[in-house]
Amino acid sequence: MPTGGITRYDKYLTDLALAYPVGNLIGEIVCPVKSVIDYSDKVFHDADDAIVLLNDEAEAVPSNSVDCTSGDAYSYRTTRKAFSGVVRDKEASNASKVVKMEQRETNKNTHRLKLKHEYRVAAILNNPAIVTQTKDVDATANARWDETTPVLETDIILAISTIYDACGASANTIVVPFKAALHLANLAFIKNTLQHQYGMEVIQASFQRQVMELVGLPPYIKGLKVVVSSGRKDDSNKGETADTKPVWGKHCLIGYVPPSLGVDDIFGVLTMEYEPLKVWKERQTDPKGTKVVVEWDYDILKANMSTWYLLKNVIG
Repeated sequence: MPTGGITRYDKYLTDLALAYPVGNLIGEIVCPVKSVIDYSDKVFHDADDAIVLLNDEAEAVPSNSVDCTSGDAYSYRTTRKAFSGVVRDKEASNASKVVKMEQRETNKNTHRLKLKHEYRVAAILNNPAIVTQTKDVDATANARWDETTPVLETDIILAISTIYDACGASANTIVVPFKAALHLANLAFIKNTLQHQYGMEVIQASFQRQVMELVGLPPYIKGLKVVVSSGRKDDSNKGETADTKPVWGKHCLIGYVPPSLGVDDIFGVLTMEYEPLKVWKERQTDPKGTKVVVEWDYDILKANMSTWYLLKNVIG
């Protein structure tokens, strides 16, 4: 927060950030957002521009809170994050309207903040030390989805049974990386299922519907809601190359996502939102300009992780 004054949130830019499309990010689907009243007493606030891309965590100072990668049940770490960008006066004066420059900074930093959330959720659910119910598909001859005889139906049944035995929840979601979805759509039992679908209207998110139509997947496979993850992160050195990697890697996830956060208490990962996305501005003198800060205050709560089953290396 800026010092020496009162922080005033910009309603127009905040509304812009809240309405910004999350595109192909699915982190909030598998890690639903639940608003909470009480604040955490340990907050890591990174208000300034740490870096341009996703390796800002390496340059930031972590909070003193519980590390959610430790694997302890119901552990969490506070992940209040903020990104900022400066609209320089000399640049704004050359623009037709200053608000366009502020919109650009708001949209850019909103996307970065959402992508950071996606990356954190994926890191938890793709970690075999946390999601201990796993099967390495590549360890079985010709079993990968891009090989000759995948056994996905058997894997789905095993995952659903294992999850139910471990926690009593019935799996309802399957997360498939985009490149794996291209191979999955060619499996015979998927094609047969797709032929009997009456339409794609059961998929509510428009971007998910577009992905389904693109790769040819039904909205449900063996009773599991299909979610295709196609978000990407930049693994290059601060943007010096255009090398991007899929956030969710080459793994498929089968798990339980609570349909009602107000009732169900069995869940794997939950986003505990203390304050929703907000945007505030402040003037600065070097360089002369207006700093636009997009802020999101939330914790990631990791509860009963036996609600998830990880199929590793489903494609080569």
